[in-house]
Parts: sequence; structure tokens; C-alpha cells
Amino acid sequence: MKKAMKTILAIMLVAMFAFTMIPTAFADGGNEPAQQTDASLTIKNDNADFSFKIYQIATITEADLATGKYTFPDGINADVKSAVNTAGQNGAQFLAALDAITNLGIDPVATVSGKSGDAYVQEYETDTKGIYYARVFDQPDGNVAKVSNSVIVWPEYKNGSWDDSALTVDLAKKVGTDKISKAFSDTTDAAKEAKEGQIISFTLKADIVGSETDLATKYEIWDKMCPGLEYVAKSAHIFYDGTTTSADADFVSYGEEKAEIKTNVTDTDAKYNKGTTFSFRAKADVLADSTSEYYKHSQVFITYSAVVLNTAGIGKDYNPNKDGLVYRLASSTGDVTRDGDEVKVYTYAAQAVKIDASATAKATDGNQVPLKGAVVGLYIKNATNNALTEIARGTSDDNGLVVFTEGGDTAKNALRLAPGSYVVKEISAPEGYALSTVEYPLTVTADHTGNGVFDLDNNAVIENFATKLPETGGQGTLMFTLIGAGLILCAGVLFVIIMKKKATK
Repeated sequence: MKKAMKTILAIMLVAMFAFTMIPTAFADGGNEPAQQTDASLTIKNDNADFSFKIYQIATITEADLATGKYTFPDGINADVKSAVNTAGQNGAQFLAALDAITNLGIDPVATVSGKSGDAYVQEYETDTKGIYYARVFDQPDGNVAKVSNSVIVWPEYKNGSWDDSALTVDLAKKVGTDKISKAFSDTTDAAKEAKEGQIISFTLKADIVGSETDLATKYEIWDKMCPGLEYVAKSAHIFYDGTTTSADADFVSYGEEKAEIKTNVTDTDAKYNKGTTFSFRAKADVLADSTSEYYKHSQVFITYSAVVLNTAGIGKDYNPNKDGLVYRLASSTGDVTRDGDEVKVYTYAAQAVKIDASATAKATDGNQVPLKGAVVGLYIKNATNNALTEIARGTSDDNGLVVFTEGGDTAKNALRLAPGSYVVKEISAPEGYALSTVEYPLTVTADHTGNGVFDLDNNAVIENFATKLPETGGQGTLMFTLIGAGLILCAGVLFVIIMKKKATK
């Protein structure tokens, strides 16, 4: 009987090893009990989203530690006794047997939760030695990868003797959520305004899934962007818990900076088709090692940058980008996929209208007459010295419309702009027209509902007036023709006078 009791006690202590993450070692018996101390067992929970009920399923007196004598509380379910008394099972089997018992037959001694309220305590402290079972009963819906119930044996058996010194167990460590998020690195907003060529930084956060008792067999974070954004080469870095602890060595390299960079051409969502994607995948040997750095942390952080392209959508045609997580636990039969967050980048374009403002150029219906062939520039004005810096230009078409592109290149889309104040000014006028020297203001504002194309302030138009001297802006050639004819006439008269004088002599 004594030998059987010792075997049972050993089983309980193995369970403690498996579910409290505290190293223990046990002999077959014959050890003297440790000296009585005033230490206690503390069971706490720092996670406000989860609550655990604590059951004391057995007690062990100080005097009975050496003999393995323990006592069950009155009314406890016989199946609990059977689970404790089953020899040869490991810690996981012992816990699974307790988890399978719906009604333990006893009331909990405490409800431990990170929540506040009369029904909860954040810490349960006791100096009663024995076996304790923590069972989760309250948790949020969705995005929960693993919540482990726990068996806690106190005192512990360490280094050949019983240790009843103070022990604290945090049940929050038994909670493994699988949330993943994406955000801009410099703002908490889900949307950001940007211009063409601007570098935008992102931060991904993904919870570590799995535990030393239920290992993860797959863990992959993916990210995809719309065609208007492009991953900046070698900008991705991966860390544990958002610190400087690099996680690069624990993730598979698919090329540069641990990321598989490719063009997504199969996405059914048109917003993402032909956009850039990448993924980070934990190495198989890292996931298989319960002592690896992966299981010592709670989150994986990824930072990377993308550049806004000339193909970026404008206005309400925002540029979305999102992330997600795919994982599998040893206890599961298939992959679990969690979508993260979608953040949006907004960018804009500018245009102007060129018209013939001559009084004789009014259309019969009184409308303005468009003017083709004017080259117009888009500028940023220096607030200190009023100097203009050209950022784009365009040429008016048959409808007088000017679309501003980089360098006036008609093969490119309109230059993508961020909100701000700009200046529009004519660079060269069409043949037969005087150059306009007016500086027209153009203001771009954040707009997530319109088409994102902005006209000159107050819907102004660029006016040109016809002239006979288009190169200089003069009044035409008639004057010079008349002067030339006059000079020729005068020369003829003078010639006649001179010849008459010669004839007289």
C-alpha cells in the first residue's frame, strides 16, 4: 500500500512539472519532510479576458509528505479520485482526465480573474498543501488559440527533497490567443495620406500560439499589399515582444530579410491582385523544441516599409494592405487562419483647364472655348522666399484639360499628391497666344469619399489671349509692315530728288 501511495504522489508531481513550468524531480520515496515554513501558494491571473475556477482536489499534511498520505475533500467525484489514483499516466494524461469530468462534486475555493468585481479575486493565496486544479470558465469569443487548464502541486519536490517555499503561479501564461494586427508605425489611425514616392512604415503584431504542452507545428505570418504599394527591399525585420530581441534566426528565409517576396496574381479581390505579398514562417525545429525562444515570448513583431507608386489609387480608390496568420497546433487536425487588420493609404491628383479668353473666341452658346497646346507646371511654393519648385507639368488637350504628370510624361499616370497647397503656372503658351503670368493656387485636402482629383481653387481656369506676336506677346506685325513701307516710300522720294538735282547741274 505504501508503495502504491508513493507512486500516486509521483504522478501528481509529474503533473505539476507539466503544467506549472517549474522544474521538478522526484525519487521513489524515503525523504524527510522539509522544515515547516510560513510560505504560501499564490495563484493569480493577470489576463482580464479570462477567468479560472480553482478547486482543491486533495490535501497533503506536513507529517504525511514522507509516506504519501493525502486526503480528498468530502463529496468529490469518484472519477477525480480515479484520475489521481491511476498509475503510469503522464502529466498530460492526468490533466486530460480531470478536464473530461464535467462535475467535480466540490465547489471552487476561489475564482481568479484579471477582472474587477465582487465575484472575482485577482490572486488566491493559501498555506494549505495539496493538489489544486484550475479550470477556465470565462473567456472572450473568437481569436483564442489555446487556453490550458492547470494542475498545481505544492509543495514541490526539488533536488531530492520537498520544497514548501513560496510558490506563485500565473494562470495568464496558460492563455494563448491568436490575434494579429497591422498598423502604421507612426500613427494609430487606420488611414494615412501620402504622396507618390513616399516611404510608409508598417508594424505587424501576432500572438505566439502553442505552449510547451501543446506545441505549434505551423506558424506563418503573411502580408499583402495592393498594386499601388511596393515592398521596400530589405526593409523587413522581425522581433519577439517588440523588443530588440531578434527573431530572425527562428524563421525560415525565403530570400532577403527572411521574407518571401512575390507578386500576387491570383487574388480574387481585385484590390490586391498583382500586388506585393510576403510571408514569415517559423522553422520546424524551433516549433518542435518546447524550450526554444519562440515559446518564451508572447508576440512576434514585424516592421517593414513600402513605397507609394504612380499606380496607386486616388481618392476613394484607396490603397489597402492587410495581414494574417496561419498556424496549426499539435492537438489540432488542420490549419487555423486568422485575418488581421486592413489599413488604407490615400493619395490624390491635380488638374487644370486652359481656355481662350479673347472676346472674339466665345462659343456661340456662350461657353468657354478650350485651348490646346499650353504647357502648364505644378509647383510647391517656398513660404520664405516664394520660390517655386516644379514637381509636375502637363499639356492642355483638345478639351483644354491639363493632367499633371512627372516631367509631363504622358506615358505616366497623374502625379500622386498628398494634401497641401500648390501653385499652377503656365510655362509656354500655344502658338498665337500671349503667355499667362498668373499664379493660380490649388489646394488638396483629405477626401476619402470623392474621386481624389482637385481643380484650381474656386474652380478657376487658366486664361490666354490671342496675339499676333506669340513669341514675345506683342501687338502683331502690321505696324512693322507699315513702317517698312513708309521707309521704302521715303527712300524712293529721296532718290527722285537727288536725280533731279543731278540733271539740273
